[in-house]
Amino acid sequence: MKINKIITFLILINSLNISSQETEYLENGNFLDPVTIYGNLLNTDNTKTGKNITIIKASELDNYNFNSIDDLLKIIPSIELQSRGGFGSQSDIVLRGSTFNQTLVLLDGMRVNDPLTGHFSMYIPINISDIYQIEIIRGGASSIYGPDAVGGVINIVTKTFTNVDKENEIILSNKLGQNNLKNNHLFISRNTKNKTYNNNTYSTISINQIKSDGQELYDDIYSFFDHSTISIASKYEASDKLSLAIRSTYDKRYFNSQYYYTRSLYDLSNETVEKIWTQAKLNYNINQSQKIDLNFSFQSVDDIYVFNPAFPNYENQTDLLHGRFSYLIKLKKSIFTFGLDWQKRKMESVDRGNHEDNYFGGFVNYITSFGDLNFNPSFRIDYNQHYGLQFCPQFDINYNNEAINVRASAGRTIRSADFTERFYNNNYNGTLSSGRNVGNPKLNAEKTLNYEIGIDYIKNKFVKINNTIFYRNSSDLIDWVLTPSQNIPINIDLIENETYFFAQNISELFTLGMESELWFHLLNKKNLKLFGSIGYLKILQAGNSDELFNDNESLIMSKYLANNSGDKFNYNITFQYKKLMLNFSGIYKARDKEVDLSLGQTLEEDYFVHNSKVSFLLSKNISTSIEIMNIFNKNYSDFMGAIMPKRWLIFGLECKI
Repeated sequence: MKINKIITFLILINSLNISSQETEYLENGNFLDPVTIYGNLLNTDNTKTGKNITIIKASELDNYNFNSIDDLLKIIPSIELQSRGGFGSQSDIVLRGSTFNQTLVLLDGMRVNDPLTGHFSMYIPINISDIYQIEIIRGGASSIYGPDAVGGVINIVTKTFTNVDKENEIILSNKLGQNNLKNNHLFISRNTKNKTYNNNTYSTISINQIKSDGQELYDDIYSFFDHSTISIASKYEASDKLSLAIRSTYDKRYFNSQYYYTRSLYDLSNETVEKIWTQAKLNYNINQSQKIDLNFSFQSVDDIYVFNPAFPNYENQTDLLHGRFSYLIKLKKSIFTFGLDWQKRKMESVDRGNHEDNYFGGFVNYITSFGDLNFNPSFRIDYNQHYGLQFCPQFDINYNNEAINVRASAGRTIRSADFTERFYNNNYNGTLSSGRNVGNPKLNAEKTLNYEIGIDYIKNKFVKINNTIFYRNSSDLIDWVLTPSQNIPINIDLIENETYFFAQNISELFTLGMESELWFHLLNKKNLKLFGSIGYLKILQAGNSDELFNDNESLIMSKYLANNSGDKFNYNITFQYKKLMLNFSGIYKARDKEVDLSLGQTLEEDYFVHNSKVSFLLSKNISTSIEIMNIFNKNYSDFMGAIMPKRWLIFGLECKI
């Protein structure tokens, strides 16, 4: 089998005694250098957290081939994205075999996940050039971040909201490709220092538009899309003690959404998702060891879904107001932070009705060190009128020296049902056709116990191997389950003796997994470099822990868990020679095979897709590139009917000043 060959290949790589030549300076190549992680609110480095954390810096983004943030995350080891359409149209992010609602996405520490549905989690309201670093925190983390951080957390840190020295920049890029693809991008940043009053202002503006007529998916039906993002941000540092950062963004996604959510032959859908995002952060440094942060964010999302031009449109309006206060104290060998969270969620919907609720949370996070040993206990109390009072403790520990990092973690996480899971089609006017989704207002919050143990090994500073084994016991898991109409206690018209996907709390689900990653910088010569990553993820899931290793198919007819890949392998390798850079990346997935005769589509049990990019530096500030998506023109999908892009040729030109 293909997957056995992959496992053998990874074992061989992990066993090699890889040697590398050290240079006086290699940007992004030294894995011993700690990197500050902002997402844990302790502003400590990533080697002390007890977690498997990946940090992608802005300076490393050129080492990847992507056209949206979700395209980038696909090729990071131990991450799975279940995509529809590509190019940022829509992706569900999955960490460690979770459902798509169980990963929390943050922008500068503030919640991006929309209360309507987890399908909108990857609509991150910034552009690529705004990014300072991407923090990928694997494993349960509700004790710090609150509900939904079950599989892990993605925190996007922007240049404006950091405390590092900032540069004046102008980045202008343009891409043209097949199917009338056009991508225009502009980023301008300005750093102004006033020596008289000892203050500083850093401001940015970024504009990005990417659109295409799309490829022909079905007869005379094309995968068109038109996405735009405009973001303006500014940070005013009044003194060494006081600073204020603000951001305002408008983001619009318009795309063909046929078979994204249904398999109905009447589905000729398109969707428009507009987001307005406003965020502010006030930071006050009391002294060198104490500081206060006040954070506020507000997002308003308008979703217009046209199922079929002959049918009425569906429109959903959601608002999320999020506020957080945190207080940090640095002691001699410890860091301590505590704070409060508040969220107000509101929805107005044609088919879901009008609803709102409030959420409150309080947290404590503490880390202390005894030589190379680090202890990181944390706990949180959450309250929502829907799921009541919840307590989420967690304990992380790690031993870290120059070559070895041994880590372990255990904790409890929760996830609350979103408005779609609770109320979808509950306000439907007429008789609902079979096979549709029906929300359940009486859903309980998911409860999960998470355990993991891992070891990281660094060889000669430029080769790093991460290995982690994790286990998760979930109760009251929320998912769409195929259910007879007579067993659905909702006061709407359903067809007798037909089946629907009804949101339910599945009694239990056990998940056992392993993630193995290799990160390397080799051939570190002045004009010749080889660097990249290789990753393998194995997931086993069952309704009973004794059946985790059985080959029998699960008896749970789950709509989304069935799409999780049991095996995932990916690679991203870049070869650089003088001014020439050659990148290859690929993703392999294995999952259950599925056939839909009405659509004439087959969801294959596995696929392997490869991409490439050639870049050439024309001058100090100007570069050109050629990208080939899906080199071998593989016909594949992550969801039945939602066909992913076939081979696509793209030309690019970029100027950085």
